[in-house]
Amino acid sequence: MNNGYRGTVLSKWRLTSRLGALAAAGLLAVMPLDPAHAEGSGMPATSTEQGIVGGGGVGCATDESAPGTVSSPQPLLTARVHGETGTSQRADLRAGFTVDSRNADGSWVPVAGALAPSTGFVDDGRVVNATPTEALSPNTLYRMNAATWAYTDTQHTVSAATAFCYFTVDPTAPLAPKISYGGPYSECTSNDCSARGGAGVPGTFTFAPADGEDSPVVGYRYKFGTDDVWTVVSGFSVTITFTPPFRTFETLNVAARDVLGRYGANTTTSFKVA
Repeated sequence: MNNGYRGTVLSKWRLTSRLGALAAAGLLAVMPLDPAHAEGSGMPATSTEQGIVGGGGVGCATDESAPGTVSSPQPLLTARVHGETGTSQRADLRAGFTVDSRNADGSWVPVAGALAPSTGFVDDGRVVNATPTEALSPNTLYRMNAATWAYTDTQHTVSAATAFCYFTVDPTAPLAPKISYGGPYSECTSNDCSARGGAGVPGTFTFAPADGEDSPVVGYRYKFGTDDVWTVVSGFSVTITFTPPFRTFETLNVAARDVLGRYGANTTTSFKVA
């Protein structure tokens, strides 16, 4: 998903520092280092599409002040891995995920990590998923990111890390809401992603509580990929109108709000503007 989620990657020295901290904390037990771990020339490309799977898509809130919400203490992390840019040489790849928690003084400490796949490797451009090695706690701000790990017979190299995705864990917050299309746009699926409408052509979208929702939903926040900020609307079921500014592959992220003011997990949908 978009959500303004792609940002400047971390520098290599910071990645090394964070991996070292994870190792010191015993959190890389599932991430065995080869004897000749190296970083430098021949590094794989940074992973992309990092985030947390849920609500029909991938969420990645890059704004620390507006984190996403997940219900599971071990959410499903995801990223697409990439080999070295500009080479046709086949690489054996994994994604290395890290999760940090924020302390009361604003500092961050690594608390969990995972490699995906946990055994074996994947080729360039594959999406991989993993759950954190440790269960996460409610009422704590977390951030996650990913890096591509590329293996050869004698060593492995690690890419720069992705931008952070911020989130909290709240198993009692609202479920990811339903999104209905009112036309002319239609949701992209694995079998069809036809361009419809066009720049300047308005479309309608309806938000409603998820099936089985037991939290009293009183509103929603939503953000299109071409938006800079979230928009907040009130109501149990709400229909909004959106006019795409230009031809694009558009995304829409929506979270429900309950009477306590808590936002739940995002639902993510995408469509193509002709």
